[in-house]
Amino acid sequence: MVDNQHWLDRWKENRIGFHEATVNRHLEKYLAQFALPAAASVFVPLCGKARDMAWLAQQGYQVIGVELSQLAITSFFAENSLDFERSETDRFIIYESPNIRLLQGDFFDLRSEDLGACGLVYDRASLIAMESADRPRYLEHMLSIVPTLGKMLLITLEYEQTEMRGPPFSVPTDEVYQYYTDAFSIKLLERNDIVDESPRWRKVGLTALVESVFRLDG
Repeated sequence: MVDNQHWLDRWKENRIGFHEATVNRHLEKYLAQFALPAAASVFVPLCGKARDMAWLAQQGYQVIGVELSQLAITSFFAENSLDFERSETDRFIIYESPNIRLLQGDFFDLRSEDLGACGLVYDRASLIAMESADRPRYLEHMLSIVPTLGKMLLITLEYEQTEMRGPPFSVPTDEVYQYYTDAFSIKLLERNDIVDESPRWRKVGLTALVESVFRLDG
């Protein structure tokens, strides 16, 4: 089981191959499709120190992220040269700068009021961080906290799970439909084999790695 301590240890040991050094190309490509109103809130679950958050804030959106690791959060602000204010509640340590509010704590402690009228969920690295046995609980909680008429940009990876232990874990396309079809209309935007985009995938034994990008509308 991949528990909270696993992720905290990976940040401490700088084993963060899941971190992207640049803004995600799919976010840049597809964000405009969602036609979000000015200053809409975008929720980034298991946000790490993703550069995507600074980019979203620069577009004028209000970013809400949740992340276990204090190191990840403070690194985000340092690497983007952003000052922040820090406060605490009974559930989270909160770091805030203009347009960005990051909650240090457990995703499963989130409540709907923490997200408010969230216009978009941007899930690049959250669902694929969950083992198969943990996904039903994850999905149940996600659907309980996001607005009914919300939208989601979801990016998944799919590969032969026996070839790599994970994380990231393989999430088959049919599972996405199984999880979300009752709450959202789902459109597959693109699907590509990216196994040769990084040497590490072949190195760990993958023969194929399919990345899928979905648009979900509530």
